[in-house]
Amino acid sequence: MKIISNSFIFGFIALTLFAIYPLISDAKNSSQDLPDWALLDPNKDGYEGTRTITFYNYVNANGIKPSGSDVIVAVIDSGFDINHPDLKNNVWVNDKEMNGIEGVDDDNNGYIDDFYGWNFLGNAKYLNFEVTREYKRLKKLNTPESDPYFKKVKEKYEEEKSEVSETYEGLKATLKRFEQAEDILRRNNITTDPEKLKILADNLTGEAKNAAMSILTLSMFLGLNIDDARKYTTMYEIKNKYLFDTTDTHLLIGDNPNDLFEKGYGNNDVSAPDDESHGTHVAGIIAGNKEGIGQAPFAKLMFLRAVPNEGDERDKDIANAIRYAVDNGAHIINMSAGKYFSPNAEIVKEAIKYAESKNVLFVVSAGNESVNIEETINFPVKFYKEGNEIKYFDNLVVVGASSWMKNWSEEKDPENYNMGYDLVANFSNYSGKVVDIFAPGLEINSTIPSGKYERISGTSMASPEVAGISAILKAYFPNLTASQIKEVIMNSSRKYDNLKVKAGFENTKVPFSSLSKSGGVIDMMNAFEYAKEKYGSPIN
Repeated sequence: MKIISNSFIFGFIALTLFAIYPLISDAKNSSQDLPDWALLDPNKDGYEGTRTITFYNYVNANGIKPSGSDVIVAVIDSGFDINHPDLKNNVWVNDKEMNGIEGVDDDNNGYIDDFYGWNFLGNAKYLNFEVTREYKRLKKLNTPESDPYFKKVKEKYEEEKSEVSETYEGLKATLKRFEQAEDILRRNNITTDPEKLKILADNLTGEAKNAAMSILTLSMFLGLNIDDARKYTTMYEIKNKYLFDTTDTHLLIGDNPNDLFEKGYGNNDVSAPDDESHGTHVAGIIAGNKEGIGQAPFAKLMFLRAVPNEGDERDKDIANAIRYAVDNGAHIINMSAGKYFSPNAEIVKEAIKYAESKNVLFVVSAGNESVNIEETINFPVKFYKEGNEIKYFDNLVVVGASSWMKNWSEEKDPENYNMGYDLVANFSNYSGKVVDIFAPGLEINSTIPSGKYERISGTSMASPEVAGISAILKAYFPNLTASQIKEVIMNSSRKYDNLKVKAGFENTKVPFSSLSKSGGVIDMMNAFEYAKEKYGSPIN
């Protein structure tokens, strides 16, 4: 039986490291020594958190209470465990529908029995990439191969398809070799535990030694064990099957694709299957009722399923979700999703402007591709043009992901420094003109389905930290407008004078202050003090 060679392993690492990072929980990050750091205080705790616990200690000691009115945060995401022990008491309930007649639109909002929000995806669990949909659309129109936009779409489609296919094949082969290596070790009555193998490996010989070295190499360089290999293989099997499928998405959802303003399609089931954790994790960061995790454990969560478990969200669903949130009383909307093609970006822009007109704050993640999104534009739109003038939304906050350390020494620990252990999470997008602020987004512990918890990394985790802090500000200063909440967050951010960091694929360090408009990390205590000074004491 042939065991995976070291050359194969290193080739696989080169192929897949970027593809599956930051999904992998690095051994250092996943250490039990890492606390739930996102709400901590760098001055007191040594972690670059949001100082939210310091804030709560301060207001409790001084008898300062929120206004008492419910703050509603709409979460546009992939699906939710509304029965999670630390979320179930924070679920927004549409009382008119809950106390009305089943099967009737009791509140006349266009959605029947929308008890906790709405599911704009119907029974669709996976959708294809937007670039797949664009590629099919342009081919159907017989767009010339020489057309610049068609060339861009085709190149991206083929690049994405090739990357996913190669990663899937690499994962399949690695899983097979992993299983073979474990089988050899078990037949020789040898442990398959990497930690124990480190001690035993030097004394092994022959096929047993080769098997042990295969497992150790994967463990050391990718942090993988066989369960991880199975999980990522399944994940990429799904990606390979669905992301490039040219089936019309409306056939899965059941809507009219020609009516971008259609209401009522989909259903009222906002729940998530056990194998989908994203939406539940995001919700827990905003309002999870567990110490050290939820920023605003008093907030009510309105659940809007509009982002597939795999694939890209549709513009129609996002626009409708934003409008639903606004029309049904949300004060803040969080959307931890994004994409790089958007054929109907205009309707999303108009929905954001509608939220702006109704004084609703919209918080979005910057994205995880390690790029400057001033140059590589992603969606939903972060700015727009009127004539020759670039304009920004007063109610939109774009969030990059930060880490728990201010300046990890390259000289002290070059290996981990190169993995991105610095104030900027190395996967985070950035831009001094588009990203507004950074927030904790690396190894964030939060709720996942079945009453469990997990550490996950991404700007998807940073955005709800800001949405949660926005909810706190709205609770303590209920008269603040959406634009004023944004102003408070931006102007009170924690600055890092003279700190230089790596950003994206840049080889040289740049000032951290140059990577966002505010130049800092969100700070709850600073925000409270700023709001109090500028807008007066909290209303009790």
